[in-house]
Amino acid sequence: MYNFFLPIEEELIQVIRETLKNHDEFVQAKTIQTGWTNITMDVTGEKDNYIFRFPRNLFFAKMMIKDCQFCQFIHGKVHTPTPDMKLKFHKERPYSVHRKIPGVSLTSKMDHLKSQEIEKVCTDLADFLTELHALPYQSMPSEIEESLDNFLTGLASVHKGNYDLSKHDRLKNIEKNVNIPSIIHGDFNPGNVLLDENNHVSAVIDFSFASISDKHADIGRFVGRSTPEWGETLIQAYQIKTKKPCQREKIQDVVDLFKYVEFKYVQYMQSNHPEIVIPEFVLQMAATEAKNFEPSK
Repeated sequence: MYNFFLPIEEELIQVIRETLKNHDEFVQAKTIQTGWTNITMDVTGEKDNYIFRFPRNLFFAKMMIKDCQFCQFIHGKVHTPTPDMKLKFHKERPYSVHRKIPGVSLTSKMDHLKSQEIEKVCTDLADFLTELHALPYQSMPSEIEESLDNFLTGLASVHKGNYDLSKHDRLKNIEKNVNIPSIIHGDFNPGNVLLDENNHVSAVIDFSFASISDKHADIGRFVGRSTPEWGETLIQAYQIKTKKPCQREKIQDVVDLFKYVEFKYVQYMQSNHPEIVIPEFVLQMAATEAKNFEPSK
């Protein structure tokens, strides 16, 4: 089993220096809060900028490897840019590096874009999802092929039993009855979409949840982390692109499931990784969901 990294900046910078050796000259690095499963560092070199990610535990190390393998698989198969991620090892510990793609997360801009801009972004996202979902699911690399339910069940293992797997029942039913499975992103939320300075989609990132499932799983994940306007605009754009109506009940089932998954995720991170700064809106959402998921005292 692979080992994992601790948030010891001196050691991480040494690993970064060794990785860049003979390619670029290290200038500086700073830790950024763009992901909870990894210690993520924004690195400046003399020639280029990079993103290094170091997994925080054993399961997250497996997710790191899956992300890298999927990025290699999807490269050139969709028009939307995705990270050209390289998998590296240091003392049997996996980590990744890729050249930084310019842009900021859609999450940071969602409340500031006008309706016309929202429509353009959602059209771009619908294009990406349509291309991704059209890939033959049989082409998924066998070493990372799994259903979204199986992946989320594995993710739940980090909670050490403090997790209600019955919350997955509706997803199990969706996947059991899907006519043609799709390759999905799995965690298609606005935080994994980058926009450039002109508010165009510059990249889709973080494929560690990538799975074979029902295409509505990606739509539902986005809807659950968006405002009603954003969610509805994406649904309409996707329907126009695919020329097929979305099934609203499936979307809502996925929204409800991920509310629970995210609630438990926040609990885990607060208990095990207090060094992570969790966004205030996520904390507020978790507090709201606690009323639905935790028994009253």
